[in-house]
Amino acid sequence: MRRLLPATVLLALSLPAAASPSLQTVPAARIVEAAQAQMDVCLGSDRATAQLAVVGKPEDVQVLAGKLAIKARRPEGRWPRSRVSVPVEISVNGAVVRSATVWFAVSVPRDVSTYAADASLGTTASALKFVSHDGDIAALQGNLVTDPHQLDGMRLRHAVVAGSPVVLEDFERIPDVDRQQRVQVLESYGVIKLETKGTAIGHGNAGDIVQVQVDGAEAPVRARITDKGVVQVVD
Repeated sequence: MRRLLPATVLLALSLPAAASPSLQTVPAARIVEAAQAQMDVCLGSDRATAQLAVVGKPEDVQVLAGKLAIKARRPEGRWPRSRVSVPVEISVNGAVVRSATVWFAVSVPRDVSTYAADASLGTTASALKFVSHDGDIAALQGNLVTDPHQLDGMRLRHAVVAGSPVVLEDFERIPDVDRQQRVQVLESYGVIKLETKGTAIGHGNAGDIVQVQVDGAEAPVRARITDKGVVQVVD
């Protein structure tokens, strides 16, 4: 047994080492190129005026040899915005083996509607005036109002200042009955129907139940909103 051991060791040393799998390098420039192409698609007609700058890119990537494919996915979240990350998948022979992310700084100039003057909370949209100014829509927060009809039946939910962009998030729908609004109150007692006035304590829309202080009554009553400014007393 002792005589066989050296021969066994020599045999093992003489065997060729297992060949390591061959690799291929994916340059960072190709990853950025794929991400850039995806950004162009997302920008659409704004691409001609938009400004893009790469602010974060991966290093070169090594993957196994084989049929290489690089695919950038559409960025998620609000669009457009000033900082956008584009995920890029690297596949070999149809299987995703690596992923990378490219970051862009984005500027998209466009005419935007702004408030012509300061306005207070509760101002109806129909009472507001808008003017057009150049703006970077990627830097704005909220959904821009592009058509005044988007604001039909709405009012400001907070005060705004002149020159600020008009976004949907500035507005809320005017309820059918508002708090402290004078309302028409309908009451029914069998075939007898009465009509009086009162003041809404709550607010809501058709079908909602609100408290109403009927003129001359000691305590508020529960009433269902049936139309704008109209409520029906319920049991």
